Amino acid sequence: MNAQTAQTIGSPAPMPSKPDRHHPTATTRPAPPPRHPRRQPASRRPTARQPARYLHNITTAPTRPDHVSSAGRPNMSTGGTQDVGTSYENLMVVGDLADVVSALGALGADAWVVPAAAGRVAVLPREHEYNTADVDRLARSVSATLRTSVLSNIVFDSDVVFINVYRNGDRIHEYVSERAALVDWFIDDNGEAKFRLGDVEYSADAEYPKGPGGADPDVFAPFGVGSVDLDRLGVTLRGEFGADERIFAEFLHRLIMKAMNLDPAGLTTSFRWARQDDLPGAVRVKPADRAPGVADGWTLVKVVLVTGLPLDADLVAAGQILADTVARGSLPLRAIVGCAGVLHGAAGGADIFMAQTRMRPRGATYYIELQGSGDDRRQILDAARQVWTQALRDRYRLAAGQQPQLINVTDEQFDLGFGRATDYCSTT
Repeated sequence: MNAQTAQTIGSPAPMPSKPDRHHPTATTRPAPPPRHPRRQPASRRPTARQPARYLHNITTAPTRPDHVSSAGRPNMSTGGTQDVGTSYENLMVVGDLADVVSALGALGADAWVVPAAAGRVAVLPREHEYNTADVDRLARSVSATLRTSVLSNIVFDSDVVFINVYRNGDRIHEYVSERAALVDWFIDDNGEAKFRLGDVEYSADAEYPKGPGGADPDVFAPFGVGSVDLDRLGVTLRGEFGADERIFAEFLHRLIMKAMNLDPAGLTTSFRWARQDDLPGAVRVKPADRAPGVADGWTLVKVVLVTGLPLDADLVAAGQILADTVARGSLPLRAIVGCAGVLHGAAGGADIFMAQTRMRPRGATYYIELQGSGDDRRQILDAARQVWTQALRDRYRLAAGQQPQLINVTDEQFDLGFGRATDYCSTT
């Protein structure tokens, strides 16, 4: 850690003003003060060891629409905030644009779809509250639907880049440009500063991981096109740019995409900033473009399953049984199963709660995105119910009162429960 920029825990420095984003490489950025308990690391500077030749094009700012400032955020006239960093979320899908558009239509997504290279597609999902989009959930669904690989990209407040790798519906790798961003600072009941990593609590003077995590160029190279320079990609992922200065996360993300020979135009922006004139070949997908949940002969059905399980049964293993058995019935089906460790408020609902209480000795709840051939939802649910009941009965020897029960909930309840599932299983 640079002694000049080290910050003593519990002694926040004055708030620095945001620098001019036109020249990010000329700006030395001090460690930010603890504006929020989740963002209080003592230093955010990566160690710089590599030649500056990897900084090519860093002074060329990403193209933004007219209503977005040169800092990469909305101008004040559009309701933006002056002293905030850049944040956006999107996906990069391996596949043909037409196939991605079809899959998004089947999933009921609202998004811009932009070519990023041959066989590589950027997806900009529409944001909701607080200008955020649940890109990890969409990445999992698209990956499972197309049986392909997907990157979910998150840039947060110009401070950190998160990239998760999905394959066939499963998350297989995680990258973070600064692991200190994962530290969750808080004040305990005794007024003492502490931090969490995962579910483990530490005292304020304990060491915590710093620098990038998951910076493996071999994982990301297959997402590129042409001849990907592994050395250049590795240096970029690690943020080793030959000087003791830190670049902003949006420019680091841009460099990562360029190191994979991808067009960063659609991968370093968001739905709220997108204009078709600035993104050649962009296609808009709207939920109203098709019948709800229907695309290319496949229908999306959202359903909650509550079943009894033995006390020693593995919740996730049972979820994988549900995901796999749907492919073995008379009707072609596939599923993404969200395993609910607990019920989250409104995601539960009275019907789910009552069904769980009737399951003895243990009830388990699963939020399931089910896709079936054709447009007959009742036929899809009946086919799934039949194979699920038989599979769970055979595996766990369920008694009569433990048989799985399917429950219909509102889209809002389902989305809340599915989004907060502890684990996900997809049809293999």
